Amino acid sequence: MRLLEIASRDFRNLSPDGVSFGPGINLVVGENGQGKTNLLEAVALLTGQRSFRRARPSEMSVDGEKFTIEGKIRRGFATEELSVAWLRGEGRRFCRSRKEISFREASTLAPAVFLAPEHRSILTGPPEERRRFVDRLVLGWRPAAGADLLAYDRALRERNALLNAFREGRARGLEVAAELSAWTEELAATGEAVRRQRRAALAVWQAAFSGLLERAGPEYAGVGLSYSCGESSGLQTTLEKILPIERARGRSLAGPHRDDLLWNRGGRPLEGRASAGEVHRLVTLAKLAEWQVVRDAAGEAPLFGVDDFDAGLSKRSLEGFVAGLPDATTVLLTTASDPARFRGLAASVLRVSAGCCTGDGARAAAGI
Repeated sequence: MRLLEIASRDFRNLSPDGVSFGPGINLVVGENGQGKTNLLEAVALLTGQRSFRRARPSEMSVDGEKFTIEGKIRRGFATEELSVAWLRGEGRRFCRSRKEISFREASTLAPAVFLAPEHRSILTGPPEERRRFVDRLVLGWRPAAGADLLAYDRALRERNALLNAFREGRARGLEVAAELSAWTEELAATGEAVRRQRRAALAVWQAAFSGLLERAGPEYAGVGLSYSCGESSGLQTTLEKILPIERARGRSLAGPHRDDLLWNRGGRPLEGRASAGEVHRLVTLAKLAEWQVVRDAAGEAPLFGVDDFDAGLSKRSLEGFVAGLPDATTVLLTTASDPARFRGLAASVLRVSAGCCTGDGARAAAGI
């Protein structure tokens, strides 16, 4: 999938003027705070994803009420028009050639993988960051699995509302107890489906990740990622067993929303033992493996976007990163560095200043 152009209205500090992208690598350069990351974030939203900065829509909107992002992509020989609009009180609305589609359809139509400094939380952050990573992986690998995630989220909301009502003394009687039992069964069924999807997607990802680790060097040998649900029995049995505790606390205490991914090296937990450089390298390899999984599932090369791609990298590490970039039809790399640092990198250069983006055209080798 190749991204041809994008334009936005009322989105952060970005100018409403359209931005065109060249084939292959696009360097998005500019001083800090000028809008480079905002541009990449807009691309992420257009491709059916959430903000990789975990920003709420109201935080991305100029007035907190609305924004629109439109773009054109090329798949094979066909050009498609995509858009996403957010309106307070109504949420996001995706369109393909002005006909409404779901966010899963947008993700399928415009496959993309993003890497940002925030993604280091995949290794060093709380469990919810790793769950977010694996669910994004599931959607990229098998978009239809999104139905299981949505069904589980609904069951969790409904069950938590009932448990909270019990805790506050607002729920009594056999009818409410029967409703809670029904939502417990639904939570268990959809939860087991979500876990199956996560484990299956991780198995595919692990195969790609292992290959990248082998090429990264012997210091990364033995690094792995395992799925942990912390339960010795099935989810239905666990929920029935801990129901009195859940009624006292007013929320569901078991299920995919509490699972975790455990990083290890040689059988020992990796967290707290990996250097900052190793964390950066492992997270980069994790996202490159995700890109491979999405590519194989989509049948075409996804867009690959990296924010602050050269931050903290030595010359040698930078060369290794560039050499490992996937063969995508569109690669977006944001940087605050002078583009002269990247002599030898064939790319189109886009300069961002005060939310306005201008193109310098193609630059090859010593031409930058």
